[in-house]
Amino acid sequence: MAKTILFLQGPSSPYLKYVADSLQSNGWTVHKLHFCMGDAVLWWPKPGDWFKRPMAEWPAFLRQYILDRGVTDMAMLGDGRTRHAEAVKVAQALGTRIHVFEHGYLRPDWLMIETRSSSEETPRPSAALNVKSLAEKAKPDQSWTRPVFTQSFLVSSLYDLAFHVPNVLLGRLVHPHYRTHGPVHPFVEYAGWVKKGLFRKSRRRDAQHMQARYRDEAPDYFLFALQLFGDYQIRNHAPAGSLYKIVDGVIRSFAKYAPSRCRLLFKTHPLDNGLYNWSRNIAAEAGKYGVEDRIDVIDGGDLDTLIEKSLGVATVNSTVGVTALLAHKPVLALGRAIYDQEGLTHQPSMRDFWTAPQGPEPGLPEAFAEKLIELTHFRGGFIGRPAMEAGGRNMAARIETNAMKTSHDDFTGTPSFRYEDELFNPPDQPDCSDPA
Repeated sequence: MAKTILFLQGPSSPYLKYVADSLQSNGWTVHKLHFCMGDAVLWWPKPGDWFKRPMAEWPAFLRQYILDRGVTDMAMLGDGRTRHAEAVKVAQALGTRIHVFEHGYLRPDWLMIETRSSSEETPRPSAALNVKSLAEKAKPDQSWTRPVFTQSFLVSSLYDLAFHVPNVLLGRLVHPHYRTHGPVHPFVEYAGWVKKGLFRKSRRRDAQHMQARYRDEAPDYFLFALQLFGDYQIRNHAPAGSLYKIVDGVIRSFAKYAPSRCRLLFKTHPLDNGLYNWSRNIAAEAGKYGVEDRIDVIDGGDLDTLIEKSLGVATVNSTVGVTALLAHKPVLALGRAIYDQEGLTHQPSMRDFWTAPQGPEPGLPEAFAEKLIELTHFRGGFIGRPAMEAGGRNMAARIETNAMKTSHDDFTGTPSFRYEDELFNPPDQPDCSDPA
């Protein structure tokens, strides 16, 4: 049976070429659609086709493209981008298999892929990933936690420039209808990185002092792992789709219910571009609730150390949640997250998290991680030739065997936000924090 795959957009690197090479060596026919110059630059010298029309014409164009070329499979980086979200609908209507890949929940050096089809008889991974159904909870071999590949921020930056600069310089001529999926113009983001680079030494020094303070003074503290402004996990799978509103709600809850001896430490994402001044704005929010002397922001530091010393970790749906669970720390997941399940994360109310955080059952985080690897994860990376080569081979193998028959929505946890009312509509209840 003919196997024909269509690639849409991938990461800002040549990663997709390695996947294509592996599939082609196994007899697949590979097509690639470019939406912008950056797509073509990272796919070069392989041939590709173009979509340059207005977005309103995209579904009809894609449908005809799939039919004309006999496309059986389609792969894309995430399904949050508008073009990808529409492509999923078209593919499902035609019965085309969809492979959505992205960074894995396990770090480092893990990617994940989820395959779905239009068949309602496809097994649902929510059953396979129900942690209570995992019979073996004994701590397994954790060789998968050891890093395999090296990552270079410089190489990543150069690939990002190779993608965005041609779009900015030639975009109006080549693809006037294309709009970037990012929340800000690329050059605005680069300005943020330049500013961060100018103050790199002082930021690192401040982070070291902050971490030393939390290590040496050993306060009781909770850690909040911040995510990126444009993260689709925030846009699509967080209460109100706004990290800023969530931070405000968390600070309000902490101020009202956390024991007065406790502190709250916010850690910025390592790829945060610095355009939003988290330190200043979190300090302002803390001041509104009278806890400015109990809340800090750290831009840097060692994540594992900060998790280890904390009382628990709060996050929306970051992969840091899995890291904390594997460190056997209580985790409060405020958005839809695959790991937000009874036996793993804190399940009572958010107010209870500050006074009696509920940790994972022994052995369950490890068994959960092993199940993730079995169903969706594979070794590889988007940056660096060894990582891309391994990732290309492993992803092609996953596609080849169609090992995961699942839906992306099945991997987003509960259908509702359990803490939405506490975040945005707090009940008028007395302060339950201790008087000390």
